[in-house]
Amino acid sequence: MTLAALQTRFHGAITGSGAPDDAGWDEAQRRGLAVYRNAYRMRLVETLRASFEKTWSWIGDDSFDTAAIHHLVAHPPASWTLDEAGRGFADTLVELFSGDPEVAELAALEWDMSQAFIGADAAAASAQDFAVATAAYTDEDWAAMRLDFVPGLAVRPVATDCAAIWHAIADGGPIPSDASLPAPRAVAVWRRGFQPCFRMLDDDEGESFALLRQGATFGSLCEMLIGLHGAEEGVRRAGSFITRWITDEIVAAIY
Repeated sequence: MTLAALQTRFHGAITGSGAPDDAGWDEAQRRGLAVYRNAYRMRLVETLRASFEKTWSWIGDDSFDTAAIHHLVAHPPASWTLDEAGRGFADTLVELFSGDPEVAELAALEWDMSQAFIGADAAAASAQDFAVATAAYTDEDWAAMRLDFVPGLAVRPVATDCAAIWHAIADGGPIPSDASLPAPRAVAVWRRGFQPCFRMLDDDEGESFALLRQGATFGSLCEMLIGLHGAEEGVRRAGSFITRWITDEIVAAIY
């Protein structure tokens, strides 16, 4: 057996879901493999516990560890960094907790926060920056205005109030008795300085983000909102979203 074949066999014995291929090994080697295999898995489970701490708290030790091992066997880490071990874990939880959608959405929120933390640095535009950039705008300029958002910004549709669950666990407050939302919404995650931030978005705000991130103009945003709410309310909403995003330090550039 070549060294490459032996390494492949050993890797499969460590990461595989079934009984390890230990044919030809003596009893001491089998015991050593079992110890190493268990240590490998538990180290990765501990990594997922650290990356998805609120999700772990929400579903408990046994359920979390079972889900983590299922994920790690189905998707063994392929990166040099343990940070990547959690990639796709929220998708795994969609399958395993199909009747409890808040579990996967809470994990997705935590994953987006971790990705925002390691995202590229970028200075956010301030209210003064916005005022200077738009000081001489004509009506045509306003209609043609576009925004760039900070790196690492994630906007994800949700059917449950995963943000309230996160805060309840973090603050030791009352746990929501019913996590479901009356209507689908979206949650935004970004980084302010060195601190990942998130908030549930207002009605139409998620769609507004999606439109502008596709390169649409402020005029197109106003048209969409006017179509939904009429001229006065549509323009008011568009302006309030821009103001909120500037305050939240989500906007990187105005052009």
